[in-house]
Amino acid sequence: MKATLFENARFYTGREENEYFEYMLVEKGRIRALSHTRPAKNTYAKAVDLEGGNAYPCMIDPHVHLLYTIVLSAMGFDLCTIENAKVTPDTMDGIKELLCAFAATKKPNEPVVANNYILSAIDQRRLPTKEELDDWCGGRAAVVYTIDGHASALSTAMLQKIGLDPEGHSGVLMGEEHETVQGRITDAISSMVTPAVLAKGIAKVENNCAAMGVSHIGALEGNGDSKKDLTTLLMLHLARHMDIQVRLYLQYFDINRVEKFRKYLKIPRIGGCGQWEMDGATGAHSSAFNVPFRDTGRTAPCYYTQAQVDENVQKADALGYQIASHAIGECAIDRITKALLETTSGRFHRVEHGEFFDDAAFERYKSGRFAVVMQPGYAWIDKRYLRSYEQFLPDEIIKRLKFGSLYKAGVCVCGSSDSPVQAIDPYLQMTGMVDFYHEDESISVFEAFRCCSVNAQRPWARMRSLAHWKRAKLQTSLWRTSIFSMSPPKGSAPSVPAAPITRAEGGKTKKAA
Repeated sequence: MKATLFENARFYTGREENEYFEYMLVEKGRIRALSHTRPAKNTYAKAVDLEGGNAYPCMIDPHVHLLYTIVLSAMGFDLCTIENAKVTPDTMDGIKELLCAFAATKKPNEPVVANNYILSAIDQRRLPTKEELDDWCGGRAAVVYTIDGHASALSTAMLQKIGLDPEGHSGVLMGEEHETVQGRITDAISSMVTPAVLAKGIAKVENNCAAMGVSHIGALEGNGDSKKDLTTLLMLHLARHMDIQVRLYLQYFDINRVEKFRKYLKIPRIGGCGQWEMDGATGAHSSAFNVPFRDTGRTAPCYYTQAQVDENVQKADALGYQIASHAIGECAIDRITKALLETTSGRFHRVEHGEFFDDAAFERYKSGRFAVVMQPGYAWIDKRYLRSYEQFLPDEIIKRLKFGSLYKAGVCVCGSSDSPVQAIDPYLQMTGMVDFYHEDESISVFEAFRCCSVNAQRPWARMRSLAHWKRAKLQTSLWRTSIFSMSPPKGSAPSVPAAPITRAEGGKTKKAA
């Protein structure tokens, strides 16, 4: 007999806020029983005392750009940080100082990669030019990404590496111009990644997931503008050997290209960001709204026509793919939700972001045909530190930001980091839910927990709560304090309730899943 009894803890199921059991029997990496009474001694080989801890289904981050998160963890750094209720640095001189210092640690042939540039907080409200990056980074190939990941600044050497003529080019990429070269930038950076760098990055990401009680990652990978895109094949192989469970979405709009990788996937998935983006981002002024941006007086277009979206969605659905697609502005949301609503397989698809929906899209959300994967932690930070929404968006658009209405309407709404846009930290996303941008759209801590665990698993047809023990691999996080007893933070920085004692897992999948 190989069963193990875990005891002296509260094993919360995640179905109801106060539903928990006092004993958990595990055999061959699967939960065999949950009970309030101690099982008979002849049903287990050993007992483990959890010292009065609180056990929960592990958290899930369903929207992560995993390979770039790994590379950035090892090779890059966050340019701006939020400290003492302010963005640091908030001047171009401060940006210069940090980039110069970081570049000085690099060899001449190593790239300079900087993330988290908070454009709305910098005194000059702009990105660095290629001439400035050339000077500050010593002529190295350099790229600076805005916090939303939808605009960038490139040095002359990086422009040349991706095949753009530096002559007459500022080095600043916005909107579709930015989106269409991400594969080439990733190729350029990845060509300089060594096995040692990968190992360092993977270790950092997995250690962070363990510290946060995160067991599953939805990895959105693939760059359609890269002809070979060897990084995607690399990610497919890496995912099979990571301790966290990885669910891969391939971001090629060309479905024939995805078919070549299908043999690596236990469940075929397509889309996410990249070529499956219906529009860009608010900070880059490339979200597709019907009304103009407040500061420019202009609107941004959708990247595809309704006919193009309909055709690709129908084809992917017919071939057995679960679909995910990035959409932020109401025009973009309308395109993808209309297409998903016409699918006939009954498969549960996803809309990524989907924040600024109109009334018609809300009705489609309530159809129960797809999940909506949001980043409420980003809105929480924006309201307090970035203020990009109030600078760029008219009031009628900001009023559309809703979360509680979706949850109460039964929509499968999930919380996610969009890492490396934000750190893999479900408690930041929960903070954004319990203290939402509009206070009357907030939900409880328990409801927020479900959005980062139970709801996030629904598109994957996996364990929906700890009580689904007959088919559940053991994915449990153990905490000293109760997550559900956390007070909703009001204006304070979010924090993890306590470091987990341990994270227990059972078995690994043979495919990337």
